[in-house]
Amino acid sequence: MKSKGKKKLIVIKPNGNHSNRLIQNLQYEMFCKEHQIEYHNPTLSDMAAYYVEPCNTETNLFLRFLQINILGKLFRHSRVVKKLFSVVWIISKLSCLKLIRFDKESELSDSENLLLKAFEKNDLVYVAGWKFIIPELTVKRNDEILKKYILKASFYENSILVKKADELKLQGYILIGVHIRRGDYKKWKGGIYCYDDSVYKKYIDSISKQLSQQGKEKLMFLLFSNEVLKFQQSTNIIISKENWYIDHHVMSICDYLIGPPSTFTLWASYVGQVKLFHIYNSNKNIIL
Repeated sequence: MKSKGKKKLIVIKPNGNHSNRLIQNLQYEMFCKEHQIEYHNPTLSDMAAYYVEPCNTETNLFLRFLQINILGKLFRHSRVVKKLFSVVWIISKLSCLKLIRFDKESELSDSENLLLKAFEKNDLVYVAGWKFIIPELTVKRNDEILKKYILKASFYENSILVKKADELKLQGYILIGVHIRRGDYKKWKGGIYCYDDSVYKKYIDSISKQLSQQGKEKLMFLLFSNEVLKFQQSTNIIISKENWYIDHHVMSICDYLIGPPSTFTLWASYVGQVKLFHIYNSNKNIIL
């Protein structure tokens, strides 16, 4: 029996931290706009207030109930339990609601069709997972989405860092954002992207040389990290001590961004349309 009612999609489980969740939300929201489907993402409710026109994030007791992970406290270190054994997963197995998880790389190329097929027989579909990506919609609806997810001025208008960055831009400085991420990167993928300060110093020197050769002498490097940095201070280096949303905003007004592969810089690059260089191999040069 085919669905005939008003269609609605609800994101029921978040993925990762701030940037991951924003990118996850972006993909589902663009899909819904493209296919005239009502969209709700209650998992973004703690972040929605930061943005100009975010998606609908209203929640209720039933949605909070669906998000409960029954075995989470017993198996808090198990990724499988966290991923699967939530109330919504159990109820979906009883065929009481439709849940689609996008967790597999193999689903990337056909994710849009998988979701459209679900709506052929269901008016309400719950989704979760990181592997729902539709690159062509990112391009098609780029301007529309960017306007919605601009940080509200009230959150940065008193920031000393933002004021400084704006002043430097007006003075003709080129701003290069440098994202230094260690912490969880010490273990992720065997620590392959966990670089020490000497690596970042090498790239700062290399970029400085390249831009100087182009006749661009007014350079400022803005360093961002979720840890306290002990980077050697200099006249062309500023270290941010701001919250994540301020860092996102300042990164988005930079001229260049560099750092290890991370959704943090990816989101800032997308929002500000900033040229981004991810460091996949610390032995390779960055050519601007």
